[in-house]
Amino acid sequence: MREIRPIREEEAPAYLELLCEVFGLDYNRAEPIFFTEPLFDLNRKWALFEGREMVSIMTTVPLQFGDFRAVGIAGVATREARRQEGFAGALMKKVLDVSARNGETASLLFARQPELYARLGFAPLDDVIQGPLLSTRNLTHFPIELGALQNLYDGWAAADRMRLRRDEQRWTYWRWVYRDAYAVDGGYACLENGQCREVIRTPGTPLSLGAGIEWFGLKSMADKLDLPLVSRLKTMSLMGRGIDVCPEMFLSDQF
Repeated sequence: MREIRPIREEEAPAYLELLCEVFGLDYNRAEPIFFTEPLFDLNRKWALFEGREMVSIMTTVPLQFGDFRAVGIAGVATREARRQEGFAGALMKKVLDVSARNGETASLLFARQPELYARLGFAPLDDVIQGPLLSTRNLTHFPIELGALQNLYDGWAAADRMRLRRDEQRWTYWRWVYRDAYAVDGGYACLENGQCREVIRTPGTPLSLGAGIEWFGLKSMADKLDLPLVSRLKTMSLMGRGIDVCPEMFLSDQF
């Protein structure tokens, strides 16, 4: 008998084991992160069961934009021996139907193989690109206070209905993931191991984050922020269902 539902507390270890098996993760290293992550919610950890076997899994992440709610899809995984049997498709269809009934009218996901999701009604919205930023000078970084950063982001997000809002839970998640944030050009930039995933700035003003820094984010965001990219490499696609305009968001909120 087939059953699709959110997992129960006692099923969480088996869920994580399947996730680690499919994505080649170390269970002992993943376990403390999995259970303490601020967005962790058993009601958003879905599984398809065949009899008593957990066969396919996925996570949904709540997303709030200016005047609509959406859901991010992450961690879609099917047990290796049971692939090509339609389990992931059946799971996603059920979960997306439930999400839509709950008011999450749009669905988003990041895909390296877009064709796998096209048959479920997803269409490409944008490319995720990676590339070095032009550096014109050595830069002394001045850290920005978190409250000032939040005010800058919240003001930016409120200016357009297609921009991702961050409630307190999402800001808790943002702080939970380590980032270095610095004041630049009247705004700020977040740097992680030589990558910039988030920057608020006035387009047209000079920007230099120092040598060796690269952008990792949506192509449309790089264009709107007038980022001085030396080159661009597509790494994956942002796909959507129930939405035909690309939202404005940073990869620091990647689900």
